[in-house]
Amino acid sequence: AKVVSQGKPYTRRCKNKKEALAWEAKIRKELKETSRKTLTVSLLEVATKYLKYCEIQYSRSTFTDKRKALKELMTVTGNIGIEQVGADVILHKVLLCQPTPNLHNKRRKDLHAFFEYCKNFHGLKVNPVTPINKLPIDRKPQPVPTEEEFLKLLMAADRHDKNLLITCASTGGRKSEVLRLTWTDDVNFKEKKVRLGNRKNRVREMRYRWIDMNEEVYETLMDQYKTRLPHSDYVFQNIDPRSSRYGDRYTARRRFMAGLRKRAGIEKRIGFHALRRFFGSLLADNREKLPTIQKLLGHANVSTTDRYIYRLKDDTKQAVEKIKFEKKAHEGSTQNKKG
Repeated sequence: AKVVSQGKPYTRRCKNKKEALAWEAKIRKELKETSRKTLTVSLLEVATKYLKYCEIQYSRSTFTDKRKALKELMTVTGNIGIEQVGADVILHKVLLCQPTPNLHNKRRKDLHAFFEYCKNFHGLKVNPVTPINKLPIDRKPQPVPTEEEFLKLLMAADRHDKNLLITCASTGGRKSEVLRLTWTDDVNFKEKKVRLGNRKNRVREMRYRWIDMNEEVYETLMDQYKTRLPHSDYVFQNIDPRSSRYGDRYTARRRFMAGLRKRAGIEKRIGFHALRRFFGSLLADNREKLPTIQKLLGHANVSTTDRYIYRLKDDTKQAVEKIKFEKKAHEGSTQNKKG
């Protein structure tokens, strides 16, 4: 007796034709029921529910990446049951087709999270992405301004923009954290502290950290306070009267750093996030401990902080010059001759 389902043969040796026909009917019925059960939890149905969850849980860019990963998977597999998705299909027809190792790992991470969701809420037994390993990546060094380049940026900026740059570079705040600052809740001149908040966590709740002001930040924010527009509580306001957001806070300022670099004559692609790396690197050059830098930058893991630190001072030459073997060897040979 023989039954073929989806290219897979099922065979059995029977005593007679009657037994063979009965067995074939039984197997076809079982396969049909199994197929019906599997298809009730289809890939499209689960993906739709998962994306609705992701839209609430994650940022817009993260949600878009997850949707792209699932779209690429369903382009290859079609609307099959979640149990029918194999690791070989994911690896050879989705992941290895990505143009870069970085994108390969990114898609792997998104698909692994999706199938973990299927395991937790839709009865999937095995995550098909688990056996697939990440590809090795050579991380390129991120741009960090030198002290000279940062001074050039300050010289090319006007009064309010200069205050914004000094605040970013002296607190290590993210662009969104600094642009979200308000006078009422986030700046305490009496205790000389600034409060920075972000939603960089799994539950997307606003979490805050207080940063001590040094004298430069104190004077900068005091200057900003004296020149503020009275009808807005934001620290860094849009002061262009032609803008529809006049008096309101800046949300992005996408072209600001590019124009400033051009006026300062700097070719290096320095953005707002490079100022966070500049802040961490300055602290590291001043021998601050990594956990302290991590706390100031607001990172959950020390490994993330470690990637933000670059050497701004070239002290390798002085370190190498301390190692001198030739003189010691010469002194040793002289003593042997005297002996």
